[in-house]
Amino acid sequence: MSALGFNVNDDDARLEAAAAWRLRVEEDESVTSSAEFQTWFAERANQDAYARVSSTWAVFDDFTAAPEIIAIRRDALHRARAASRHWILSRRQILGTLAASLLVVAMAGIGTWQYMFGSVEFVTGIGERRGVTLNDGSRLSLDSNTAVRVEYSKALRRLVLERGRARFDVAHDVNRPFTVTAGSDTVVAVGTSFNVERLQAKVLVTLIEGRVVVKSSPPPATTRANEAPSPKPTSLIAGQELVMKENARPVIRPADLPVVTAWETGRLVFNNEPLCEAIERVNRYTNRAVTVEPEVANLRISGVFNAGDVGAFIDAVTSYFPVTASTSADNHVILLKRS
Repeated sequence: MSALGFNVNDDDARLEAAAAWRLRVEEDESVTSSAEFQTWFAERANQDAYARVSSTWAVFDDFTAAPEIIAIRRDALHRARAASRHWILSRRQILGTLAASLLVVAMAGIGTWQYMFGSVEFVTGIGERRGVTLNDGSRLSLDSNTAVRVEYSKALRRLVLERGRARFDVAHDVNRPFTVTAGSDTVVAVGTSFNVERLQAKVLVTLIEGRVVVKSSPPPATTRANEAPSPKPTSLIAGQELVMKENARPVIRPADLPVVTAWETGRLVFNNEPLCEAIERVNRYTNRAVTVEPEVANLRISGVFNAGDVGAFIDAVTSYFPVTASTSADNHVILLKRS
């Protein structure tokens, strides 16, 4: 019989005793210094059993402080202690109680692992805006028709803006950089707030507060002889916007933050922007796509519109510019030069 009252002549019994010891150690680490534990642990087979049981905890060491895990483990310990106080239970019943306790903790840990260190995608539909708080306290604000993929690991917080526009309010963690990739451009931040928007021809990064560094990947080279050097990282300070286009040098310009963040309150504000880019933003809020002919695509437009009110936008454009609107066979709106 072991010090805990188990027969340790077979593997099941050793694992049973190891589970009971591990649960006691979880509650009080000084148990490992007791004569009882040291006597039991002196046998190599018991050491192996204890190592196998302990691996359940080791896998999840990085997030054992999570409130959900603490509560589950506390309940598991309570049930295991209750079982160990009543030795009139059969060995099979005790083993079942301990195994169930360990299984609950392990399964909860796996779920938390997937949440904390897995990959998850947040998506908004047409006309929908959404706020998401991540497990590290960082917050995402997604514009309409936007997709952001989140991939957290123990060393890195990596996000990918697959389409649309989003604001990122980053929780400070110098040990785990926070990066947002949009196309070939990556924003690196620690604790800050910034906007990233993907348009067809460019990527815009606007720094609201703090500091960020933006890295761009060089265009793919066909041979080593024409490999392009990696562009130097670009640093931004609050109130600056970085405009990145393919095969063009990045441009830093002052940002009008109330204009940049107006989408968060359901408004689209255009300040001397090309009509084609304004339409791209308008189209995030409608299933009835608006297109523009090249002859009028670069007309500059200014104005404030309610997001989703495509009719008001079209009325304004056709009233103030030499532009007319036509409806295609598939019920899309085409803006073209007025003859």
